[in-house]
Amino acid sequence: MLDQLKAFAPGGSPALLKAIAASQDDLDRAGINTPLRICHFMAQMFVESGGFRSVEENLRYSAKRLTQVWPNRFPTLASAQLFANNPKALANKVYGDRMGNTGPNDGWLYRGRGPKQITGKDNYRQLGRMIGVDLVKEPDTLLDPEMGIKAAIAFWSKNGCNKPADRNDIRAVTKIVNGGYNGLADRRAAFRRAVRIWGDDKVSEIGAKGVSTSNIGKASLAAGGLGTLGIIGQAAEVVPQMAYTLESGGSIADLIGIPLITLVLFVAVVALVVYIFRDRLFIAKHEGL
Repeated sequence: MLDQLKAFAPGGSPALLKAIAASQDDLDRAGINTPLRICHFMAQMFVESGGFRSVEENLRYSAKRLTQVWPNRFPTLASAQLFANNPKALANKVYGDRMGNTGPNDGWLYRGRGPKQITGKDNYRQLGRMIGVDLVKEPDTLLDPEMGIKAAIAFWSKNGCNKPADRNDIRAVTKIVNGGYNGLADRRAAFRRAVRIWGDDKVSEIGAKGVSTSNIGKASLAAGGLGTLGIIGQAAEVVPQMAYTLESGGSIADLIGIPLITLVLFVAVVALVVYIFRDRLFIAKHEGL
């Protein structure tokens, strides 16, 4: 697996890549052993760890960036100034009084660590029990690549990530791993990368099974485009005649005057256009695109 990991993350930390490669038994026990599950797991961890480069959360942000990442907490530049380039203060501000963090310095103590960026005292406590380490007392243990990947696998299992991975539902997996949809576009790109390495004929680039249901497949099928007004106009002409034609023993294809296969393809293309449009709206909402 090491060679595959190097191809997947050529800029990754050698120590972290070796630790992941050596975790094959843990991955198998967690059921992360099908092409879909492996691709989703690798893609999520890749983004969380900045390309398998970092095992500690980078909390050094400019004031402007803080207003973009946490707009509710920092609605203005003035409100962000005190926390700009101040990782400890920022961690205690954004992670304090949640995720089991109760002490005044818990946000900083239990900031993101490991390839999964485990965050929050509750997660440290629960995952520590699962891997047999007291992470509450020794949170920096997660900086060790071997322990970090064990915790990442434990998180994946504890939160049932295999189930949405089996559906090839990258949004649902991202919601579990990230708590939101931060970096969704990056996760999709990483998933496509993973498919080229660990995928097989039954794994599409995204969405479901089969190339025609991947984003690229959908875009290709819909490349000709469809006029919404034209579709509505055609429907207005067809509907009044439909009942008569069917009663006479005809088919919808007879009514429209085109072969059945053409009608089926037309309906499929319309459905794909609607799907892509909704997908773009979702990305725009959560990625700011």
